[in-house]
Amino acid sequence: MSPRDRTSLDVRTEPIDVVQPGPAVWLVGAHGGAGVSTLARYWDFAGDARHQWPCGTAHDIESPYVVVVCRETTEGLASAHDLILEHRDRGLQTDLLGLVTVANTAGQPPKDVRQRRSIVSGAVRDNWSIGWHRFLGSAARDSLPTWRAIDGVPIQTKGAAIEVPADVIAAGVGIVTAIQDRLPALLPAQ
Repeated sequence: MSPRDRTSLDVRTEPIDVVQPGPAVWLVGAHGGAGVSTLARYWDFAGDARHQWPCGTAHDIESPYVVVVCRETTEGLASAHDLILEHRDRGLQTDLLGLVTVANTAGQPPKDVRQRRSIVSGAVRDNWSIGWHRFLGSAARDSLPTWRAIDGVPIQTKGAAIEVPADVIAAGVGIVTAIQDRLPALLPAQ
C-alpha cells in the first residue's frame, strides 16, 4: 500500500467574488464529490469555497466562517483530517466551525469508517452528519429546495414534494448556532 498524498488547499488572497451580502459560511470540500454544491443549494446561508480557503481577512466583505465537508469514507475522512490540521498548522485567518460528513451509502458505515469519523470529528469543535438520501443521485441540483435559517424548522409533511431532509436542516441549525456563538468574538470591542 502506497502512502497517500496529503490534501492541501490554496488560500485565496482576495475575497471570493459573490453578490453581496455573501454567504454566512463557506463550505470547503475535502475532496471532489463531498456534497458541497448540494449543501450550498439546500442552505441559503452557505457558499461553495471552490476548493480554496477563503482569505479570512476581509470581514466586511467576506465571512470568515468555514466548515469542512467530506464523504464518510476512509479517504474522505483522511482528506478532511488533513484540512483540519492544515487549518490549525498554517494559522489561517478563517474560523473553522466544524465538520460535516455526508453518508456514502445507505445503512451504517463499516466499523473502520465509524472509528475514523470519531477521531476526525474530535479534532473540531462541532460536527454534523448528513445521512444517505437515495433521491439525490437522480435529482437535478436546480430542483432541490432551499432552507433559510430565518424560516425556522419546518413542519415536515408526509407525501409532499421534495423537502429539505430533516438531517440537513438539523446540521444547518447547528452551523447557524455555531456562527451565532462566534459573532461576539468577531465584533470589535466597544
